[in-house]
Amino acid sequence: MKIRRKEEVIDDGVINTSPLVDIMFILIIFFLVTMTFNENEHDIEVNLPETDLNLSSASKAIIINVRADGSYYLGSKRMRLSNIQMEMKRMLKRNPQQKVLVRGDKNALHGHVAAAVAACKASGIMDANIGYVSQTR
Repeated sequence: MKIRRKEEVIDDGVINTSPLVDIMFILIIFFLVTMTFNENEHDIEVNLPETDLNLSSASKAIIINVRADGSYYLGSKRMRLSNIQMEMKRMLKRNPQQKVLVRGDKNALHGHVAAAVAACKASGIMDANIGYVSQTR
């Protein structure tokens, strides 16, 4: 009786990457599903000026929008500057580390944006930033 030998398997040093690709796709899907997206409040009536610098958005910051006509909005509510200052004082009592982002329309007068920043400083909030859109090249 003749015994047959199994053919020798020749290993060319090739690694099967299909299981690795499957795992990478699963990890990408997992990270996309579990990622929390930071939603910022944007007033569509405010056109921000552009700059080459990159500004990261402040988390949990109060947003004051200054429109081109000089009107002030705290969030989505139109307010006078004196009322915004009183509201800032009230918010500062709740959170002493409160941050404010002043988003001035690029066609708004500088004095209106400066008045909003000054109102924040007068209410005791020292961390008031001016928002702009970063320009990508």
